Amino acid sequence: MRLNKFFNLLILSFLFVCCADEVPDYRQQWQRAHHLDEAQMADFYGEPREDMNAAFGAVLEAVDGNWDKVRSLTEGSRPSDIFAYYHNLAMAMEGHLADSLMYYYQPFERGLFLPVGEKSGQLRIAASSEVWYRLGEMTMAEHSAMLAQLFSPEHFGVPYLKRLAQINLVNRQDEAALKYLHLLSEEPGCEKWVSDHIPGQESKEVKRELASLRTLVHKSDVVHSPSDYRRVLKCLLASNPDNLLARQYLLCLDILVKDLESFIEDYDPSRDDSRLYDEAVLIFLAQRASMTPENFAHFGISPQVLQEFSDYNNMVASYNGAMEPMQRKYGKTYWFFYQYAKRNVK
Repeated sequence: MRLNKFFNLLILSFLFVCCADEVPDYRQQWQRAHHLDEAQMADFYGEPREDMNAAFGAVLEAVDGNWDKVRSLTEGSRPSDIFAYYHNLAMAMEGHLADSLMYYYQPFERGLFLPVGEKSGQLRIAASSEVWYRLGEMTMAEHSAMLAQLFSPEHFGVPYLKRLAQINLVNRQDEAALKYLHLLSEEPGCEKWVSDHIPGQESKEVKRELASLRTLVHKSDVVHSPSDYRRVLKCLLASNPDNLLARQYLLCLDILVKDLESFIEDYDPSRDDSRLYDEAVLIFLAQRASMTPENFAHFGISPQVLQEFSDYNNMVASYNGAMEPMQRKYGKTYWFFYQYAKRNVK
């Protein structure tokens, strides 16, 4: 039953892609939102391409929380860190990250967080704020949004002004929020968005979102490295154990980096329910020669999953570990990912 909602979502996504109108010209929207001319767009982002249009769209739609559109833009797109990042976030916002994880390209932790460095492109920097904001990590979200603005061609961008306004509203910094809202009020098409976010006059939907995000924010100042993702997530959960997004990200981070000891430490079988977690538990138990009925009962491993794990290992042995036949049958399992997925070394 737990997978039914996820598979229904996949079917709806497929129907949405098949029946939807032509994908909007997000490149043009991006150009207007950043006050750029065609020459600047070409110099900074290259010539028009379908995948870049989808990437622009994912950034723009995510800022406004349009997760169905983000999901449809990333479904079927060529494998990349940015598409994996947005696809995973869209699924997580609907509570389906674990059940969907092995059905999409996963570049290890870069499918959850986008590291930003000196050589990062502006689009990557622009995207990096989104997951921090949704997790409730406002300091890092603000830092990323400011960097995106700084490194944009004209040091301006509607998505970053929106994000900075949102962050200041969450933090109850109304004067700072009004500064960004004033700049946005001069942008065509932003009138309603600005009206809905005026401090003290927010729309019902905005009030609900702000109230929800405020429950996720750290209760005290926390110092951590921006690349220590696990520690950031643990701190967010210590502040609010009901932060469902942080919990999904913590468990899936452990799984994607193949840190099963940390996964078992973080995992609670009484509250974390996914076939993915069962598959990870079985690898952990097998590595420690702890495949006992008592452990199966403790972790809630069903006889069906246990039999499939046995079948997987038997098939590995019969094909001498050859990847291709294993991928055909088990390519959507964590067992396959754990054994065969390798990092690209650049």
